[in-house]
Amino acid sequence: MRNPFVFGHLSSTENFVNRTKDIDKLHQNIDNQIHTILLSPRRWGKSSLVRVLEDKIGKSKKTVFCHLDMFNSSSEMDFYQSFSKEILKKTHNTSNDFFESINIFFKNLAPEVSFKAGNLAELSLKFDKEKTENSFVEILNLPEEIAKKKKIKIVVCIDEFQNLDKFKDPLLFQQRLRASWQHHQNVVYILYGSKRSMLSSIFESQSMPFYRFGDVLYLQKIDTSHWLKFIQSRFKKTNKKIHKKYTLRLIDEMENHSYYVQQLAYTVWNNTQNEVDESILTDSINDIIGRNAMMFESIFENLSTNQIKVIHMLVDNINAKHTSAAMINKYELVSSANVIQALKSLENKEVIDRFEGYTQFIDPVFKMWLKIRAFKD
Repeated sequence: MRNPFVFGHLSSTENFVNRTKDIDKLHQNIDNQIHTILLSPRRWGKSSLVRVLEDKIGKSKKTVFCHLDMFNSSSEMDFYQSFSKEILKKTHNTSNDFFESINIFFKNLAPEVSFKAGNLAELSLKFDKEKTENSFVEILNLPEEIAKKKKIKIVVCIDEFQNLDKFKDPLLFQQRLRASWQHHQNVVYILYGSKRSMLSSIFESQSMPFYRFGDVLYLQKIDTSHWLKFIQSRFKKTNKKIHKKYTLRLIDEMENHSYYVQQLAYTVWNNTQNEVDESILTDSINDIIGRNAMMFESIFENLSTNQIKVIHMLVDNINAKHTSAAMINKYELVSSANVIQALKSLENKEVIDRFEGYTQFIDPVFKMWLKIRAFKD
């Protein structure tokens, strides 16, 4: 029998848990030509949410979704090539139509193009660097021009948007994007990423080009009640039993983290013949910690002594005033400035998330590993 829980890849509509309000909000924004900035820590389900939204709207000829992951773009040129390639692939079905658009919309760029006969999916597109620097506007306006020509709406979804910070001149790049995209009337942009503090500064700081570009949506964790209903129904449909108290513990141990709730439910289901008991749940939790141990060890080994001390403090006192004299003395830290610097570094490493005065470990299983392995009394 197939395991009813999935993790590690994008969830289909069938395997997606709730978020109906988020889906409806995004749908409304698309209908009303409002761009959306979607923010949450990594593996909370942003990409799956957007894919489920696409399924809900349907593979309509009138609305075309284009997906780009900026994690794979290390430079502005990389972005321009990936951006153009995705837009062209998703909006063209024949080579004749494709080359017609190349000739119409890239008058100054004249890119090198190659693909297998009859297969635009394996499209390769390469721009000349000097020409691109002078004519990048042709690329940034490509979705709008295609949407007008074909009389369609294009939804451009860009993941890991914070990676633009790695580009040679991030501010200039943002200025270029905003200058073009703000005039688009047939394209909606959904921009999302995992570094909430960095992205908040990009979209909510008055001095930044993307200030008030669109509707900022902070994705929250899925509520316990929705997880409870989902997990228990999946066990029931596969003729296995899990008591409410074990389901609630499963959700609580994983701190409602979408990826890990699914992973632990998957593991518990695999380890259960008929009905979940205390030992099955405990063994499954330990199994997940063990599976991730090498990765956690690598993360821990790459932390400075000061960062380790601050992590120890957070493990013991996540809600304490981290810069207080009591905390500094207890964990042998140098100063409050020293603590603040370490917290910022840990946030940049995506070990912790600090948002609206609240600090949390991004990975709840890493926190468990720290408690039982790194800081075991």
